[in-house]
Amino acid sequence: MNNKSILIIGGTDGIGRALANELVRSNKVLIVGRSKEKAQAFKKANPTNGHYLLSDVSLLKNIRALVTEIKATLDSLDVIIHTADILRVKRLNTEEGLEMSIALNYYSRFLINQLLMGEDPKFVPGRMMHIAAAGFPPSKRFMNNFPLPARANSFKGHGIGQIANDFYGLTMAEKLKALGVKVNILNPGIVDTDIRRNGQFPKFIKILSPIFGFLLRNRQKSPQEYAMIPLSILRGENPDAEHFVLINSKGKGINGNTTLNERDTQHELYQFTTERIAGILGSEKGIAWL
Repeated sequence: MNNKSILIIGGTDGIGRALANELVRSNKVLIVGRSKEKAQAFKKANPTNGHYLLSDVSLLKNIRALVTEIKATLDSLDVIIHTADILRVKRLNTEEGLEMSIALNYYSRFLINQLLMGEDPKFVPGRMMHIAAAGFPPSKRFMNNFPLPARANSFKGHGIGQIANDFYGLTMAEKLKALGVKVNILNPGIVDTDIRRNGQFPKFIKILSPIFGFLLRNRQKSPQEYAMIPLSILRGENPDAEHFVLINSKGKGINGNTTLNERDTQHELYQFTTERIAGILGSEKGIAWL
């Protein structure tokens, strides 16, 4: 990976920041996040190749302006990596009426991709990568829970949003095949990120977390350790990533269960998502959906 233009949504911390720190050595890297302090630190450490934009992508109304800024910062796009996420139990909705986890880890990714790729061929990347669920088996009633039931908590929202990424990735792999775009949805497994370490969990979970941490100490990776898997994909060192959309926590390609591979469900979710986004944005119904 040399002299590429790379966009990392959620690049101020965790896995996204670990990837940015590696890729910026020989590529132009634009990170998007909410922390001005962390974004500026990245820019200061990488004054030539490092760039940043600040945005709260959990709000769909912010994304059109963000995409305009991305296009003003980058001349073209070779890779887009989505890592933005949140982990909490107590239900939290955005002002647009979406559960926060799904808004951040699914809807925002969907809309950013659409606005970049659907409107300008220079911003159709060679590789699209989502750090998400990758293979967690959805039930046959998945669409009954999408969008999230009113009484469901945000932890369930996180899981449903991540599985929606799997459906979406399989759909996009078909839609973008003719354009030469490789799509990968990656399951990071247990990674010691701030969203896991500082997630808003019930008190009893926080009390027990040191015990879980001790029991899982040999399975938990640092963001830097996990970043080696997506980096191997970007460097062309993982042949599975060329033939599989879904990549498990060990970097191996997987097919997913029967429900995940049902074309009718994939298309139903895609259509539902486009209609929901258009409904929230109102005047944005003219989006060039892929």
